[in-house]
Amino acid sequence: MRNYLLLSTFGILVACGGSSGSEKTPTSDRAQTSVNQAPSVSLQGNTLINAGDTLSLTTSVSDPENDTVTGEWTSSLPGVKFVAASNTLHHVIFPDVNEQTEVTLTYTVTDSHENRVSKTWQVTVMPNSTAGYIELADTLTLYSGGHATITANFAMSSDIEKIEWRTNGIELANQSTSSHHDTRAGSSTFSIDLPDVSQVQQFDIEFEITTSDKVLSKTIKVTLSSSTEPALSVSLPEQFSVKERSSLTIKPDIANSDEIIAYEWQWQGTPQPSQHTQGKLYYTFKAPEVNESQTFKLLLTVTMKGNIKKTAETAVTVQNVTDLNGIELTMDRLSAVPGQTITVTSNLTNFDDVDSVSWNIHDFSDDLLQKSNNKLIITIPDESTFQTSKQIEYTVTLKDGSEKTAFAEFGYISSSAAKSLLQIKDPDPFSLYPDLSATLVLEFSGPIDVDEVTVTSNDYDPYESLEWSLDGQYLTLKLRKKTITRKGLTSIRITAKAGDVVRESLIMGTTHSALVAPYGGVDETYVLGSEAQVFGQVFHLNDKTDMPSHWQIKSYEDSVTLKQVSDTSTIVKYSGDTSDNVTLEFNATDEYDNASQSEVRLKFDNTFLVQGDTYYCKISDSKLEYCRERSSTRNLDLVAPTELKQVITRGDYACLLGNYGAIVCNAKGDNPAKHVPPQLLATKLNAVDASNVCAQLSDASWRCWGSRGTELTELMAAHSIVHKVLANDTHTCLVSNQDIACYDGKTRTRLIEDAFPRDLTLFSREICYRTDVNILNCDIE
Repeated sequence: MRNYLLLSTFGILVACGGSSGSEKTPTSDRAQTSVNQAPSVSLQGNTLINAGDTLSLTTSVSDPENDTVTGEWTSSLPGVKFVAASNTLHHVIFPDVNEQTEVTLTYTVTDSHENRVSKTWQVTVMPNSTAGYIELADTLTLYSGGHATITANFAMSSDIEKIEWRTNGIELANQSTSSHHDTRAGSSTFSIDLPDVSQVQQFDIEFEITTSDKVLSKTIKVTLSSSTEPALSVSLPEQFSVKERSSLTIKPDIANSDEIIAYEWQWQGTPQPSQHTQGKLYYTFKAPEVNESQTFKLLLTVTMKGNIKKTAETAVTVQNVTDLNGIELTMDRLSAVPGQTITVTSNLTNFDDVDSVSWNIHDFSDDLLQKSNNKLIITIPDESTFQTSKQIEYTVTLKDGSEKTAFAEFGYISSSAAKSLLQIKDPDPFSLYPDLSATLVLEFSGPIDVDEVTVTSNDYDPYESLEWSLDGQYLTLKLRKKTITRKGLTSIRITAKAGDVVRESLIMGTTHSALVAPYGGVDETYVLGSEAQVFGQVFHLNDKTDMPSHWQIKSYEDSVTLKQVSDTSTIVKYSGDTSDNVTLEFNATDEYDNASQSEVRLKFDNTFLVQGDTYYCKISDSKLEYCRERSSTRNLDLVAPTELKQVITRGDYACLLGNYGAIVCNAKGDNPAKHVPPQLLATKLNAVDASNVCAQLSDASWRCWGSRGTELTELMAAHSIVHKVLANDTHTCLVSNQDIACYDGKTRTRLIEDAFPRDLTLFSREICYRTDVNILNCDIE
C-alpha cells in the first residue's frame, strides 16, 4: 500500500522514538556519560513446538566495551531443560503438557561489571497426545424444530473398542448414530431431531471413544434457538471512509441457520477498486484514485443452502489525497492477527533538515508500538471486535516550521476469526502405496499469514517421510510409507500458528497394502428376494493388467450365495427372511502376491419407502403397494413386473425393475422417461434427473432414455465402466472407474481422481459423494 505525504526536496533529520502516539521527537543530540554499558542480546528460532521435542534457539550477544559476558536461561514452565550446543546455539527440551501451553523463556546476560539485560521468547507448546485426536467443533448453534447432523473425525493410537454419543441438559426423542472406522481412525455421525422451543436453551453433546487402553471425549456446547424457519440475516455498517490508494477490509455481520454457500460482493460505480477479493466472507480492496472525494455503493449478497438469499449494502466514501511528490509509507502486510506485527516503513532516509517526526494511531495503545525515525512496528492485540481497521499518521516537521503528514491504513481480526481462517479446507481424496511418494496440496480457509506449521501422524504404519512446505495459503505435503501392512485409513494432524493463534486440522486418506487397488462400485438397495449383479475393477499403479481378482462374502455366509460371472463380476442372492445388509469383498493381488480388497454393501429390504420429487413409492412384503403423489392421495398407474427388484422415482416419473430384467415406467405427464426402449432387459436402474433414466445391462454397459437419452448413452460408453450417474440443473456427474467425472454437456468440468466413492447423491440440489470415511463431500461442482 502506498500513501503519499507532502515533502519538499530538502534532506530531513529526526531522533528515535517517542513516548506517546502523537509525541514529536526532537533532533538535538544528547551528551553521553562515560559509564560502562550493558550488553545487548537477540534471539531467533521457532515459536511452535510439540511437547517432548527439542527447540533450537540462536543467540546473538554483543557488549559495547567487549567485556566478558555470561548467560543464563529460565522458563515459566517447570521441567524445561536447556542444552548449550555452542556459544550461539541452544537446545530447549520441553516436558509433556496436557493442553496447549504458552511458555516464556528468558535469557539473561551479565557482563563483568554486573550489567544485566534480559530477552524473552514466547513459545506455544502443543500436547503430544499419545492417546489420539478428535476433531469436533467446540460450540454449535441449532434451530428449534429442525434436524441436525454432527460429524466427528478421529485418529487413535490404540485400537477402538466403543464409540458413544450423549446429550446432557435436554431430552431428544429421535437420535441416531452412524460410525465408520478401521481399527484406529474414522468418523462418526450423530443425527438428532430438535424439539420446538419458545426461548433459547443451552445443552451439551458429548462424544466419547473407548480404546484398548484409554477413554477420550470431547464436548460441544450447543445453543438451541427458538427460530423454526431457515434464518438468514446480513448487515453492514452504514458507511466506510477510506483514502484513495489505501486498502480496507470490510466484514459483514451474518446470522444463519444453515451453511453459507456463496458470498457475492458488488462495487457500484466507477472507477472500480483494484486488488479486491471476491467470493469470500471478507471484502478487501485497494481504493481507486479519484479526482475528488466520491461515494460508492457496495452490495453483498449472501446465499445459504436452500437457495435462501439476503442482500445488504453500505456506502464507501473514497477521499481524494493530494500527492505532493513526498513521502511514501509501505507495509509488510495489510492485515494481521493477534500476536503478529505489521512493519510500516517511510521512504525518508535523510533527516538533516528535519526537526521532529511522530507516529500516531488514534485509540491504539502506544505500548504496542515500536518507533524509529522511518519505521513503525505495530504489535496486534486480541480484541473482542471481529475486525478492526486503523489509520496510521506519520508527521514530519521541518526546521523551517512546515509540517507534512502521510497516512496508511491497516486491519486486524480477533483470535476467533483468525482460528476459523487457519482451518484446512477438505482436500480431495488421496491414496498412499508402499514405498511410493505422494504429494498433497492443501489450502487454508482464508487469507492469513501462517507463521509456523507442524505435521504429525499416529498411524499404525509410521511414515518414513512426512515433509511440508508453505507458500501463502497453500501447504504442500510430501508423504511416503516404506511399509503398509494393511489397507485402511491414514490420518495426518496439521497444527498451524499465526501470531498467538493456533489451530489443528485432521486430514484423512486411504493406504493400500499392494500395488493394486480393487474397486467394487457403489452401495445399492434392492427388494428382498431378488438377485443383484456387481461389477468390480482392478487398478494397478503402473497400469498393469490381468491381475488376479475374485469376489467373496464378508457377512452372512450361510444366507448369501454368489454366482461368479467373471473374475470381476458376480451375481448375489440373499436368501434371508428379514431385511439386512450384505457386505461383499472384492479382492485383487499384485505381482508380488500382496493383496488388497474393496467393500460394497448391498441392502436387501422387504418394506421401505423410495422418496422422489413428486412421488413416494412404498414397498411392503417385497411387493409394490403404491407410488403416491406427495400433494394428494392419487397413485401412479404401475403394473409391477414379476419378482420386483428395484424401484426408482424422480421428477414426475417412477420406474420398476423386475428380477428377470423387465422394466416398467410411467409418469404423471408426458415425460419422455416413461417411454422404455422395447425389449430392454437390465440388471440395475439409475434415476439420472427429472426426465432421464439409465439402465445397466448384464455386460456392464448402459442404455439411457428420456430427453437426453442418446447423449447420456454416448457419455457412458466413452468410459470403461460406469457405476452410477446423476445430474442436476447444471452438471452431470458419474462414477467412472474409481474416479468421479462431471460434465457440462460434453465438456468435462471436474475430475476427482482416486475417490473410490461409496455413493453419489443429491443434497440441497448439489451433487455430493461419500467415501469409506463416510463424510458427505459436496465440493464436486
